[in-house]
Amino acid sequence: MNQRKMAFFGLCVGFFIAMMDITTVPLIYTSLIAEFKVTPVMAAWVNNSYLITYAGFLLLGGRLGDAYNRKNLIVSALIILSIGALVSGCGQTLMQVIVGRALMGVGAALLTPQSMAYISILFAQGGRGTALGIWGAVAGIATATGPVVTQFFLQVADWRWIMWINIPIALLGLVIITMYLPAAPGKGLKGREFLINGAFGFSLAAIILGLQLIHGAGGINPITVLLLVLGSVIVVWLLRYELRHRAECILPVKIWQDRVFLRTCLVSGLLGFGVTAFYLPLAFLIEIRMNFGPFAISMIMITIALANALTGPIAGHFSDKIVPEVIIRYGLSTFALAVLLLGGIGIFATGGSIAFIAMIIAMALAGAGAGLAFAPLANLALSRAVPTAIGRAAAFFNGSRQLMSALGSVIVAVLFDYVVNQSPLEGASSISEKLQPYSPVVASAALVCFLLIALCLVTGAWLSHSHSSNDKNISQS
Repeated sequence: MNQRKMAFFGLCVGFFIAMMDITTVPLIYTSLIAEFKVTPVMAAWVNNSYLITYAGFLLLGGRLGDAYNRKNLIVSALIILSIGALVSGCGQTLMQVIVGRALMGVGAALLTPQSMAYISILFAQGGRGTALGIWGAVAGIATATGPVVTQFFLQVADWRWIMWINIPIALLGLVIITMYLPAAPGKGLKGREFLINGAFGFSLAAIILGLQLIHGAGGINPITVLLLVLGSVIVVWLLRYELRHRAECILPVKIWQDRVFLRTCLVSGLLGFGVTAFYLPLAFLIEIRMNFGPFAISMIMITIALANALTGPIAGHFSDKIVPEVIIRYGLSTFALAVLLLGGIGIFATGGSIAFIAMIIAMALAGAGAGLAFAPLANLALSRAVPTAIGRAAAFFNGSRQLMSALGSVIVAVLFDYVVNQSPLEGASSISEKLQPYSPVVASAALVCFLLIALCLVTGAWLSHSHSSNDKNISQS
């Protein structure tokens, strides 16, 4: 195996940790509640702290990568991830666990934009789309592996090992990257650029924190309003300053003028909205409406991960050869079709083998659709940026998806809750009575959520005009 492939393997190892952590921690909430005697809302902060610091440091991480040696940033990120995993696993209080997870979020934020930038550097002569497809497949495999790893360690040990397992994986990535990844020095960073990127990251973190509090605290309160308003005002002011003064602190002017790049970030955000929002109605559909057992649920979830992992590299490969927007449009349309199919299954079926087979087919379509869209979107976004700004472009691309993902989780949760509360059901006076096995209320609520998700995906497909990549590549002109 040559140096380039080994370097790419090291990047995938690091990215595997960042993605696996997203799906492991929510499954240990009950263990944390039992051990630390806390409420579910408090336990959720173990995952929220990761997501908030990830969003807050993502853009700054991309800018630091453009300014300094990317290799050193990745090494630092893996060390921070390892320290965070050690702290959270050894935590004797919930606050210590939360602090460790917040550190892991910082490490993931430093790692992600450098990985995308390095892929663009390593495969500059060709094969970037295929590499991004494999990178996306790693994300699919990691998110599917997370619940399996969690269940294994909960059976043979305890929740702490779910944190500690990250350490040897991070050390493996650290060794490979130290040995094989080439250095990529930058040109330094001005103090103003550091402050503006930090402030922009803070504002995104404030918005995401506000959205998480709406979801977790059960509604809007003065704190959530303050966070959302403060974050939004700072974002608007910074963007106005950036564009009016042509400061180039967040992105170079040529990228701000590149309609294809901005449209790609918006479409990626809509995909992130759809993917994140997708799992809440799906969980209620398969667990309550269909009343499937653990084995059937596992098969359904594995199907979407495998379909994603299989189609991602293929889509990435062809995005180097044909117009990427064509693949993106087919991917988003396929995902939207799968979502509508799931909504229809929920209305007309209540479990059984036929419903199970139909859901397997729908989940395969959903995974294939997401896999078709992810790599071409990333490839198209990176192709619009010059090498000196690739880290910032990658961070902005990921940040837009992260923000829309948080928005999707909150909107769908509120919508699902509203439909359940408003839906009449004979003999049921409380929400718990409405959420009994085979409940038609769940089917109605899931269908409404799926319709919204499908609308977002179809909008993304419509925005992916096939002629847009034929526009002049402003970023590279």
